Amino acid sequence: MIEELLHTGIQNALSPEYLAAAAGLDSVRAVQKQIERERREGAVILSSTVPPGGYYLPANRSEVMQFIRTLENRSLGTMEALQSARKYLQQFPE
Repeated sequence: MIEELLHTGIQNALSPEYLAAAAGLDSVRAVQKQIERERREGAVILSSTVPPGGYYLPANRSEVMQFIRTLENRSLGTMEALQSARKYLQQFPE
């Protein structure tokens, strides 16, 4: 659904607002959920937050590697936040 609407290369990234309208979805969140589903099914849909940002299909290995690095860095930050929250919970008896 979303994958079919996308163009190749970061320079051709499409905004989530555009994709929502083009796909007949009612919100950016609905686009994000649909992309999650498509990725779970094997679609390689890349995204960028660098302005103007948006979603796109990979044009080359470099774009995929950059996307992977971005996700790895984001996941490290998430794990650090999770660890601090778990540590905080230890001060409360169950």
